[in-house]
Amino acid sequence: MATGSSERPLRADAARNRRAVIAAARDAFGRHGVTTSLEDVARAAGVGPGTLYRHFPSRDELVLAVMDDGLTELHRLGVELLDEPDLLGAAHRWLDAYIEQSGRYEGLARTLASPPAVADEHSICWRAIEVGMALIRRAAEAGALRVDADADDVRHLCAAIAWVDGQLPPDPDRRARLVQMVLDGIRPR
Repeated sequence: MATGSSERPLRADAARNRRAVIAAARDAFGRHGVTTSLEDVARAAGVGPGTLYRHFPSRDELVLAVMDDGLTELHRLGVELLDEPDLLGAAHRWLDAYIEQSGRYEGLARTLASPPAVADEHSICWRAIEVGMALIRRAAEAGALRVDADADDVRHLCAAIAWVDGQLPPDPDRRARLVQMVLDGIRPR
């Protein structure tokens, strides 16, 4: 499948190679983080580096392709939460899901905290982020959060939580504690 609506569909072998690269990258990212060797990804996919770079000219494009399903789910959740009457609860649920996505692979929090230029405003990455920012702004405008709670700042704090959580020994309660601290800090006084 082509990435843009104006592009021609991929030939069957090219589509197969693209799927193989994404699967190999998903596995490599899970073991070594998003900074893993792309040459190793190509080798694991059974393609040459040129094939990998034809499909994904940059590492960021490959990272976003691997994250496509998770970002689609994050966007879907955000859209559902826009109808929630509990504005703070809705923002909390989206932020928790955002942290989970950001922490899925070592090094991913950087990509989601500051999406690459290849993720234009129509990409699923930006659409997922925008719906979350709308949830945070809505909660602030309704008085559930401080009016000076900047949605991007809150998102960046949550990306930091994902990064920290990946650097420390496992603690199943850490993420919930840290998110609660962030929310407590941005509630009206």
